[in-house]
Amino acid sequence: MQTQSAIREEVTNRVVAALQSGSVPFWRKTWATSENSGAPSSAVSGNPYRGINRILLSLLGHESKWFSTYAGWKSLGGQVRRGERGVTAILYKPVTKKKINDQGEEEVTSFGFMKTFSLFHVSQIDGDLSRFRDSDKPNSEPTFVDFAPAEAVFNATGADVRFGGDRAYFSPCQDYIQMPPKTSFSEGNSQDFYSLLAHEFIHWSGHESRLNRLNKFARFGNQAYAMEELTAELGAAFLANEIGLPHSDDLSNVTAYLSSWLNVLQRDHTAIFSVAAASSVAVDHILEYSRPKENSDVEAEAVMA
Repeated sequence: MQTQSAIREEVTNRVVAALQSGSVPFWRKTWATSENSGAPSSAVSGNPYRGINRILLSLLGHESKWFSTYAGWKSLGGQVRRGERGVTAILYKPVTKKKINDQGEEEVTSFGFMKTFSLFHVSQIDGDLSRFRDSDKPNSEPTFVDFAPAEAVFNATGADVRFGGDRAYFSPCQDYIQMPPKTSFSEGNSQDFYSLLAHEFIHWSGHESRLNRLNKFARFGNQAYAMEELTAELGAAFLANEIGLPHSDDLSNVTAYLSSWLNVLQRDHTAIFSVAAASSVAVDHILEYSRPKENSDVEAEAVMA
């Protein structure tokens, strides 16, 4: 069985390799018209995978979002084709241990334990599973996405969003988001606006009055800054998958931060796990404002089915 250190190193190396490839980063996907596209999800439960598993599965670039274990596909009437290899996913479990110390007092220690398991994409499965496969794209020009749901999600937070100028940022000291006016975005590129707004909302979620994630002493180029920027990029993509926001192909901002991200990931194999977890928590926090209470339960880190 792989050690905890080996698992972290393997995952980090896979993410670093994707970043170094020079291709479109795995969290920057263009909007797809397939009803089966979106965040990688369990075919058995229908729930999206979370944390590091969402990143690892997104690396594969499949159009259809559906994955499951060997047993999961079998329960749905499918069969993994001979010779197909699964992708390694991570099951994370919090572990608590109790012991009696030399003074006769009970001590409780908590730590996270990881183990690996294999998932298979629907493209690797034989059987009548048409409901999970990629739907045909229309021959006509794609239509624009209705952004009303996105506006509803952002408005429900009650965040102070100000418009004007040519900069986009979140001010932790004054707790507001600054955005360029919508009219400054060229026609047909409204997705750029919403992608940028989602990024800043992830920063907003980290304010001390909310998730208390931000390091107010972070400056451009240092590790804390790189970690927060990567959290915002991943979080914005996770949010896009959740509420149907399209992403732009403009990667200028991604390129500007890329070297800092790689430096962090290569020096610390635990960094990507921390970033993935923080991104998921930030998205859940933002969506909590607009979700019905009965649908707001946070799912476990990994979905086994």
